[in-house]
Amino acid sequence: MSDDRYFLRTLYIQEQGSVLRVANDQFRVTMGNDDDESELIEIQSIKVGQIVIFGACMITPPALRYCLMKRIPIVLLSQHGEYFSRIESTDDVNIMLEREQFSRSSDSNFSLECSKHFVRAKLHNSGVLLKRHSEKNGSVSINQAVGMLESLKSKVDGAETIDVVRGYEGSGAAAYFSVFEELFEADGFSFRKRIKRPPTDPVNAMLSFGYSILFNNLFSMVRIHRMHPYVGFLHSDKPVHPTLVSDLIEEFRTIIDGLVLSIINKHLIGPGEFRIVTEDGTAKGCYLSDLARKTFLREFENLMHRKTTHTASGYQVSYRRCLDLQVGEFALYLKNEKPYVPYLRR
Repeated sequence: MSDDRYFLRTLYIQEQGSVLRVANDQFRVTMGNDDDESELIEIQSIKVGQIVIFGACMITPPALRYCLMKRIPIVLLSQHGEYFSRIESTDDVNIMLEREQFSRSSDSNFSLECSKHFVRAKLHNSGVLLKRHSEKNGSVSINQAVGMLESLKSKVDGAETIDVVRGYEGSGAAAYFSVFEELFEADGFSFRKRIKRPPTDPVNAMLSFGYSILFNNLFSMVRIHRMHPYVGFLHSDKPVHPTLVSDLIEEFRTIIDGLVLSIINKHLIGPGEFRIVTEDGTAKGCYLSDLARKTFLREFENLMHRKTTHTASGYQVSYRRCLDLQVGEFALYLKNEKPYVPYLRR
């Protein structure tokens, strides 16, 4: 196993107008000009795996050059957390692996097999999360949703096309989210259905934000393992959409769902800590406030440090290390070196 140190830190920069600098292998985030400069963060660069910048924050040319040389990716998001772009070194390419990936993506049987792995794991993990809560309150509707997920999971192996597998995934998501509100133990939050772009309520806002942060972590790990992020198997190819990352995130979505439930049930973020963005008097989306976003990111990083069992290896590792190991599992599977074992929650 490689050293967990390299998966410990994401540096989030979100104070609008702040500047990322580097000196003596230290990242510094400052606010203000040379005459009146205050320091917000100082951290050793060796502890940083990636940098996520929200909105109108700046990065000096020396810091940008340093990140490219050290292969530290920079993710650019809007102030609300919507993805814009990434800045990263492109000189670490495994062309033989990418050729294999492109070839495999054209193999309908292999793509179908991959899709079954991803969806089976998602259905399983969704059921595990619901079961944990159904044991607390004995909800009939939650038990019915668990039964639906189990039934759909049993059908996946017999699917003859990827479209059928996608149909099972969609039906499972509908059943799962239909009872999601029943898991809330705090007043003030409601949830009717999953709405992605843009999110229209606080719960959807937290889910979308969490998935986005998790997505960027997985994107970085796909690049570390030198696969092509835009060549996937379950999800349909779309311009400038990293479909492989969309495939791999399916096994891990419930860790974000669990995080959102924890934040709600522990009263860490209240229903009033969100902003409705309007345009010409029409609501265009619901987003976390600056303070709520900081709380969410703190809880996300705490989650990434917690231990889980990586299914294929049996190792007890941090969640971030588990993400890395799972991406590595898929790279080995892609090269036909071993069968793929999805991440399954216990």
